[in-house]
Amino acid sequence: MKVSRCAKVLINRLLGDDYFFNRADISSCSDPAESAQQVARIFWREGLECYVYDLAGNLPEKNLLLADKMHVLTGEAVADVSEVDTSISKVDRSSLSTWVHVFCESFSVPEWSAEVERIMSSNMAKLDLLLAYKDQSPAGCAAIFNHNGATGLYCLGTIAQMRRRGTAEGILKSAMSTSKTGPLFLQTLESEGLLPLYLKAGFRIAYTKKILKVPKGRSR
Repeated sequence: MKVSRCAKVLINRLLGDDYFFNRADISSCSDPAESAQQVARIFWREGLECYVYDLAGNLPEKNLLLADKMHVLTGEAVADVSEVDTSISKVDRSSLSTWVHVFCESFSVPEWSAEVERIMSSNMAKLDLLLAYKDQSPAGCAAIFNHNGATGLYCLGTIAQMRRRGTAEGILKSAMSTSKTGPLFLQTLESEGLLPLYLKAGFRIAYTKKILKVPKGRSR
């Protein structure tokens, strides 16, 4: 993470131009439009596109490009997971490589394998990594992070050939049933088309952020 005055800049060149991992938060900046241009130069020096998240709607879209929208969802705990036909297990270091493989397969990023394993290995004390199994085969994954009384669900993915078999629903219900610190939060990109799945599982939209791209030809 890099910090540029009021802006927080997240950069990892090994994870490409993915705007979930490489992005800028300028919500605390008094002049968001100018700050967007300033942080853009940081990204461009790293050979990356610049994406900024806009929650308050303060950024003028006429000077930026709408890349996507991120919905932040919240769901209350559920008591009964008896209908879930998915086996969920918590990952330890001996099975971390399997979790990484499922994550990279689910998101079609095999080239990220080494970096994802490094990140997860160094943060295992902070996370609960979940693996979902169908017919005893690894099918899906997720990561749960508890912080300041809130529980967040991240990295929810399903291997392509295991989709439409209730794998993601099983992970969601299992995570919601074990959340002990209140509501469970998760994020989903509008482009992924998964919002109906989460709403059906009992989540609701808490708020939405626009993800805007700074065009290179418009830097001042």
